[in-house]
Amino acid sequence: MTNQKLMMTSMILTGLILTITPFAFAEQVSISLPQGSGVPGCDETNECFLPYMVTINPGDEIVWSNDDSAVHTVTSGADTTADGIFDSSMLMAGKTFSHTFDTLGEYDYFCLVHPWMVGQVFVTVGGGIEKDLGAITIGSTVESNTQIDNLVADIVSSDGSANEVITIDVTITELNGDPAEHITYNIQAIHGTMVLLNEEGHMHKGTMTNTHTTSALTIDASDDSPVTITVNAVGFGHDEQYQEVFGEIAKKQVVPEFGTIAMMILAVSIISIIGITAKSKIIPRL
Repeated sequence: MTNQKLMMTSMILTGLILTITPFAFAEQVSISLPQGSGVPGCDETNECFLPYMVTINPGDEIVWSNDDSAVHTVTSGADTTADGIFDSSMLMAGKTFSHTFDTLGEYDYFCLVHPWMVGQVFVTVGGGIEKDLGAITIGSTVESNTQIDNLVADIVSSDGSANEVITIDVTITELNGDPAEHITYNIQAIHGTMVLLNEEGHMHKGTMTNTHTTSALTIDASDDSPVTITVNAVGFGHDEQYQEVFGEIAKKQVVPEFGTIAMMILAVSIISIIGITAKSKIIPRL
């Protein structure tokens, strides 16, 4: 086999692999204002907006549809105070409103007519929100000026398969490997617009690992739609010595075991084998 033919084979194999490698594009996410959301009570079950919490990529568009018989608004802001980022004005029954999110961040919104209706949008892919948290003070002591950045969370999870739950083991330590004592944290697992897990955990003195379980996935996790697991610090200490401090400790994405990176490694391996064969003029037996 000539070098020219080997190079042609290499290009064809690489092309085939790249054609099956997924790429991420901007997506459109739908949120419903369901029937009855104009009546107090939906806030108790977080069903005023469905889903009430979504995580998207920069450049994604969210479309809100008023499926209620009442008039609503979709207004950016918190505590009934608009911040001017987006506002649907009066959204009549059966109408829609859309907004494209280009900037990383956390966006709260509510209905001006029915202020108990609240929702959240997290734009997180490609980075996060930097927080200057300073020293963590517990009571009258400062624990060695420990900051959130000095904590490490090891996240070990099972695969993300359709109709199955994900088991997540979380171990939080300091950078030197010592256990993070008496830390309260929040753990979230989000798949597309579905919140699979959102709960608090606590590491007691000497406790190294906690286990959390998500709800079942509706579809397989993929390179285009990974399950994003985030561990945030909430506070330190107990009772009167409790100090509330919020900050992200770690984030992990659950993707197929044989995903994009594996495909790229396979492509490089095939090309390398072909290159070595061309130089040695030895055809390996496959």
